[in-house]
Amino acid sequence: MKCIKLMSITVALLGITVITSAQTLQEVTEAYNSGAEAMAARDFDKAITELEKCVDLAKQVGEDAEELQVVAENALPGLYFQKANAVLATRDYPATLQALEATVAAAEKYNSADVKASAEKTIPQIYLALGNADYQAQKYEEAIKNYEQVVARDPNNAGAYYRKGICYQNLKDEANMEESYKLAIEKGTAGNDAASVQGAKTQLSRYFYNAGIAARRAQKWDDAITAFTKTIEADDSNFDAYYALASSYNSKKSFNDAIAACEKALQIKTEGLDGVYYELGTAYAGKNDNGKACEYFKKVGEGPFLAGAKYQIETALKCN
Repeated sequence: MKCIKLMSITVALLGITVITSAQTLQEVTEAYNSGAEAMAARDFDKAITELEKCVDLAKQVGEDAEELQVVAENALPGLYFQKANAVLATRDYPATLQALEATVAAAEKYNSADVKASAEKTIPQIYLALGNADYQAQKYEEAIKNYEQVVARDPNNAGAYYRKGICYQNLKDEANMEESYKLAIEKGTAGNDAASVQGAKTQLSRYFYNAGIAARRAQKWDDAITAFTKTIEADDSNFDAYYALASSYNSKKSFNDAIAACEKALQIKTEGLDGVYYELGTAYAGKNDNGKACEYFKKVGEGPFLAGAKYQIETALKCN
């Protein structure tokens, strides 16, 4: 009698187990269907919640729910990315970053290399947008922090280096400005980002040319020479920089360097050369090569250099 009673209890328990399993599988299906409906309605938060629930329940059920688990897991990384794009459309960049970081985590969890790569490619673009917004608001230090986040994730992003350079220039941080612009030129040249390369070259060239003019006016010849040299490093087609460099070398009595700078200038332009001819005449006169000096002073045709050239020809050098 006792054996029969124990067998009845065992059968009853087995029956309960089967019923419970069937109810759980139904819950997996319901969670999946709810997630699919939310996904169709572009309710990404609800879709993610329901499909995550589907995965969790499926793991409890086991083999019977494996197919739904796989489908849900395959869908989840893309859902996270769609949510991030939906947030991006609102221009809420901080919230977009959170959504993208969540996308990366989901892509890693569910082994979706493509979605992870897409999210990681988008993140630097958002930091760039944040940096640009800070720059427009003249929050230069905050902008720099965001641009640094860009290059930390995308080291070849020439645009971020260029914008960092502009911010440092506004902060009057010459060393970091120069480094950032040079990196923009390097990365942009390698990556065919012509706009960033040209922008950085223009900014560097203009900055150092203006610095050189200020130093020359103050008769700080070494500072002027350094600045004009950096101008040329940024833009080796800058005629005015070569002329100003030659003038500064002549003022320092570095006549060979002045001649070299003038010769570079003559390779760039074929007209409007009176200033260059005058500096060449001055340099050769300083070297006591009166024949060459007279040759170049005689080439000065008009403008503010003409009176000085005539004095050299007629009085100082007594050219033939």
